[in-house]
Amino acid sequence: MASVTLSLILEKVASRDKDFRYMATSDLANELAKDSFRFDSPASERQVSEVVLQQLEDASGDISGLAVKCLGYLVNKNRDEQLAEVVAALCSKLLTGNKEQLRDVASLGLKTVVSELSSKRASVLVNTATPKLIEGLKAEPADIVGGSLDILAELTTRYGASLPDHEGLKRALLPELDESRAGVRKRAIQCLASLASSLAPASLDDLCTTVFDRLDSRGLKPDTARTYIQAVGAISKAVGHKFGKHLGRAVLLCIRYLRAAAEGDEELREHCLQALESFVLRSPQDARALLGDILPVCLEYLRFDPNYADGEMDADEEEPEDMDEDEEASEEEWSDDEDTSWKVRRAAAKAVAAVITHFPDLLPEVYPKVAPVLVQRFREREETVKQDVFQAYADLLRQVGLAARRSDGAATGLLRADIPAVMRAVAKQLKHKSAKTKVGVFRVLLELVAVAPDAVGAHMQELLPGIQSALQDTSSTGSNSKIQALQFLNSAMSANDPAAFQPSAAAISKLVYAAVGERYYKVAAEALRVCEQLVRVIRPNVAAPVDAAMQPLVRPLYDCVMQRLSAQDQDQEVKECAISCMATAVAALGDVLGADVAQVGALAEEFADMPPRLAGRAKKRAKREHKPASAPAAAAAAGGPEVLRVLLDRLKNEITRLTAVKALATIARSPLNIDLSSVLGPALAELTSFLRKANRQLRQAALAALEAIVSKDGSRVDPAVLQSALEEASSLVNEGDLLVTALSLGFATTALREQPASAATVVDKVLPQAIALVKSPLLQGSALDALQAFFQALVSSGAPGASADALLAQLTAAGTEAEASKSAQHAAAQCFAVLSAAAGQGNVNATVQRLLAVLQDAKKDDNHKRFALLCIGELGRRADLTAFPTMPDALTAALGSELIAESASTALGGVAAGNLGAYLPLLLQHVHAQAQTPKQLYQLLKALNEVITTIALGAEQSGAAAAMSEGQQAEVLQLLLGAAGESEEECRAVVAECLGSLALLNGNLVLPALRRQLTSQSAETRTAVVAAVRHTFVDAPHPVDALLPGVVADFLQRIGDDDRHVRRAAVQVLSTGAHNKPGLVVEHLPAALPLLYQQTVVNKELIRTVDLGPFKHQIDDGLELRKAAYECMDELLDRCYDRVDAAAFIAHLESGLKDHYDIKTICHPVLAKLAAIAPGQVTSALDRLVEPLQGTLQAKVKADAVKQEIDRNEDMLRSCLRAIDALAKLPNAMQVAPFKQFMESVVLGPAIKDKYLAIKEERRELEGADAMEVS
Repeated sequence: MASVTLSLILEKVASRDKDFRYMATSDLANELAKDSFRFDSPASERQVSEVVLQQLEDASGDISGLAVKCLGYLVNKNRDEQLAEVVAALCSKLLTGNKEQLRDVASLGLKTVVSELSSKRASVLVNTATPKLIEGLKAEPADIVGGSLDILAELTTRYGASLPDHEGLKRALLPELDESRAGVRKRAIQCLASLASSLAPASLDDLCTTVFDRLDSRGLKPDTARTYIQAVGAISKAVGHKFGKHLGRAVLLCIRYLRAAAEGDEELREHCLQALESFVLRSPQDARALLGDILPVCLEYLRFDPNYADGEMDADEEEPEDMDEDEEASEEEWSDDEDTSWKVRRAAAKAVAAVITHFPDLLPEVYPKVAPVLVQRFREREETVKQDVFQAYADLLRQVGLAARRSDGAATGLLRADIPAVMRAVAKQLKHKSAKTKVGVFRVLLELVAVAPDAVGAHMQELLPGIQSALQDTSSTGSNSKIQALQFLNSAMSANDPAAFQPSAAAISKLVYAAVGERYYKVAAEALRVCEQLVRVIRPNVAAPVDAAMQPLVRPLYDCVMQRLSAQDQDQEVKECAISCMATAVAALGDVLGADVAQVGALAEEFADMPPRLAGRAKKRAKREHKPASAPAAAAAAGGPEVLRVLLDRLKNEITRLTAVKALATIARSPLNIDLSSVLGPALAELTSFLRKANRQLRQAALAALEAIVSKDGSRVDPAVLQSALEEASSLVNEGDLLVTALSLGFATTALREQPASAATVVDKVLPQAIALVKSPLLQGSALDALQAFFQALVSSGAPGASADALLAQLTAAGTEAEASKSAQHAAAQCFAVLSAAAGQGNVNATVQRLLAVLQDAKKDDNHKRFALLCIGELGRRADLTAFPTMPDALTAALGSELIAESASTALGGVAAGNLGAYLPLLLQHVHAQAQTPKQLYQLLKALNEVITTIALGAEQSGAAAAMSEGQQAEVLQLLLGAAGESEEECRAVVAECLGSLALLNGNLVLPALRRQLTSQSAETRTAVVAAVRHTFVDAPHPVDALLPGVVADFLQRIGDDDRHVRRAAVQVLSTGAHNKPGLVVEHLPAALPLLYQQTVVNKELIRTVDLGPFKHQIDDGLELRKAAYECMDELLDRCYDRVDAAAFIAHLESGLKDHYDIKTICHPVLAKLAAIAPGQVTSALDRLVEPLQGTLQAKVKADAVKQEIDRNEDMLRSCLRAIDALAKLPNAMQVAPFKQFMESVVLGPAIKDKYLAIKEERRELEGADAMEVS
């Protein structure tokens, strides 16, 4: 900035004209705000600083306000010496100013300096301001003391660790708690709490003891008692877990003052309960031992209502029906402004909710105590408190739901026993006039449906009056209660037997149909969703006729939905819901609707040929002259061409086309055989065009709809239209999107079956794509299944160029290409076997003969032999190959060739699985013979694994389970146990999988044998048998589940084994069990978790140094074990969180945040997940988490780092920032001073800020995408 410009501005600032001064001050602020601004000299810097300080005293409030703004820019341009002078001058104005207005402006200026100054220069600020502000506490004027406390609170919150004299400030603040002025006491509490988080442990202990001693003293005034109790709660909230050691004394003091509070001293009671809540929220680990004192008193004061005698009525006591009006009158009588007892009940409700959410593992003990009281308090008089009670009960239901997810029926059983009482209570509350109450009740009911879906159906008659009342609410806030009521009906109907709603369907339907016509789009959309569920109620079984009592509901449903469906000017959500609802109605009620819509369909055809103006007049005339159609016309209409025409119109609209596509598919799949002929051609053309769109969901829906329509009306489809659709679908058959590929192949298969004339198009367009797909290494799952079905259908069609031999030749060519991957060869072999087996046993025999010849031909390369072996294995699974005496020798000989041994193993396993009696003895014989040859043994064990796995998981298809006798099972078991001690890790892994699969076949035989091997002296054997148990935890229910509870504890105890490999295997057992069958491991967590946490600690004994000549390299043999442990913790957090002690979990997660790169990348997502699940516990430990997160962000890669190391570091930074973003969203995160300072100085610093903002934007986009997908 040129000095001449500065001089001009400063000259105008000194003008007597207020407008000149205002403009000059504004110009100065604009100049100071520029990044390029620099002072020419210390003199000019001092001059500007003095001018800005002088402007603070300007009589014009606008000018002094601009001067405050200038301060925010100026302090970051000042040198440290000048900054100290500015701060000192501001403090002087605050403390010695002779006018209150000047002191207020100085206070505002200091706050601006504190908030705007860079944290790197905080030491100058705090060293200058703190002593002066402490002196200000001794002043007489209240505004000086209050202003000093405000600034000190800002300083301690932002820069508590940098304060020069913590003890001096503490000593200065404590007397202010006894100040007679309430405003001063309140500010002193805030300042003291902010300071407490920065105090050393001994100083914090001294502060707590001082406060407790004051509360223990006799004759404490009520105001002083309230202040000190409030201070206890504020300090607890500020310091979190550090307060834990003082919790015993603090809880007793709070309870004592709570009970001893004078009549009418609701404020003291409220502060006591808020303090108890903060103990639970911020020090949950230490509060756990005191819940026996905390919870009963909270429940007692949840019922505290001295002005209302009904407060003590028992929750289960029946109330007379005529009591409602009397109760409302009583409420009005006592709802005076002087009654503040509701604040006590609100604080108690929040404290109870904190206990519920922070101690999910204590649910069996907490639920019986809490649930009856909460249900009783549904009758709460004060609306605010009632909402908190509803929220607490919803939290309780959510915890029951978490327990139910892991098959813990105890809590669910307690809930079901309470259902009648809960329903009586909510039914009574639904009669309340308040819309807020109704909304709260329906939220509780929605949680109840989520936890116990079938619990509501039996009580619908009881709830019906309240639901009707909510749907008839015409008040200004009635829309919210209508939306909640409709959402509840939707959830309840979808989760319960339709028969439960049929008695009340007539009463509900009238109001729901009326809600469909509501102007507010959210109400209309929810009502349409309920109408869709009503279709299911009206006709639960489409194969059966509609019940006579339900018949009158059909026509009104059609009318109200059709009105919404045909309207143009409405919200997209309503349009989509109307389309979906009408499709469901036509698909389920088309035969009933036909009588009403046939005439509409006939008129529609007539209107289509008229000019628009004449058509409009004709429609009006038709409405006046409309007569019901005849019965034959009804049968022909089957849902009405008009509906289909409207759907076709919506299909052409970019906004509604996706929903319309799904609707057409729904109608096409209807067992009522709805006639689609009126829209068949145009609909198929539109669907075909959608296959060219970039929208993946639209392509998927279009393919599904095409398959459904062609499956239903294939013979009516125009061959040219179908040819066009097949051509478009063929371009989607590729490895880029295997789901779309599967749908495309399914459509082509259906077209071949329903319209054989399309075979030429399929052969020409789809087949080349299918053959190319066979070569893909990504081919698997549904796409592979669809491909196999496609080849079968193509052969069955008899199309030229698609004979079995021709296709087998093409598959052979694809499978034997030089660049073909192993997975592609395997996929080609499966398709090859399916085709050959479909042609009959004769074709199989001839094919196998050719394949064996390939194996014996020395001229054939390994690629051909590998493919031949894979084909033999797949054929062996599907056909009888016992007619080939040379087969065993050929396969075992192939095992000796290293390049094809893996394929030979797969082939031997496949053949043995399909021909068990002939090949299993041979396979076992070879395993015995090769026991001393690890490579051969490994391949043979893989073959045996193929056999056992096929039998265990596919017995229904193979029919081989019966052929494996108990004697054979025992022989296999002994063979596997003998091989379990193999030194080769890959052999042990296969043995473990075999043993696990064998246990699924005969758990009574295998599990005890595995258990006995736990005491083996061989660590390899223990590793194998422990790993075997992991394979018994399959996803689906299995008979072995009944046997596992008796043995799993012994295997989990091996987490403490001496050998690290055994420990890792046991950790993986716990992880797999928690993922697949949490109910089987959850009871063993108290013993297993301490052992698991031990595995997260870095064991220096497992770190070894390898001398590589020029340099040395450290290898951590314990890294894989720690990775497994943290992955297990992640699973436990997902499946068994309510049985995990969050404090211990966080403590060990904290160590993982300081560990190796691989460990950090596991722990960061776990921390983000934990922040969402347990925000209170994470907030209480937030100050401890700052250090490891900061260390990760500030870590520097080596100067000579390669690109891979740089990329890994960037990935870790992004992972860390995602975790920080999750922590920043915690409700009270910014109240934790270390985290707040970390965010301001590091995360939002110049080096990291852009990356952090990018992560936040990425998260917002994902949340938006998820919201769109849900909607």
